[in-house]
Amino acid sequence: MRTLSLDDAQNAFSRWTSDDRVSKYMNWNSHKSIDETKMWLNDAVNNYSSDTVFDWGFTVQENGFLFGSGGLYYDKSLEMFSLGYCIMYDFWNKGYTTEAAGAMIKFAKDVLKIKELFAQHAVENLASGKVMVKNGFVPTGYGNIINFDGTKQKSRTYRLAL
Repeated sequence: MRTLSLDDAQNAFSRWTSDDRVSKYMNWNSHKSIDETKMWLNDAVNNYSSDTVFDWGFTVQENGFLFGSGGLYYDKSLEMFSLGYCIMYDFWNKGYTTEAAGAMIKFAKDVLKIKELFAQHAVENLASGKVMVKNGFVPTGYGNIINFDGTKQKSRTYRLAL
């Protein structure tokens, strides 16, 4: 994991933020232009001084190849942090997301000293549920993901005691 920067815009856009296969499970729509990706990255960079939003880029350790992003986000309605992630399609089902989620959980426990995390995934995205369970999350029920465009997706919810 590493911090993101505006210099990551082209790679993020071409590798995952513009890919409908990735965004169909997310609460955002595919980016139609690199300017949308730059706006998202600008928000991520501006949040680096926040104590409620933590965003990272995911890279291959051996060569620094940026393949996804994720983070921890404080949810006022739940009064806890939630964990989220997305990676480029070609990296699905290879163990990278499980490893990245584990690193974010370690940060939550060791640095933030929090005791519980929340996570959810679109019910159709079974692989994401496997990532959560592999990292110790326990299913707690169902809910809805409210997308940025106002639409809803049915979700599976999880909690993790740290």
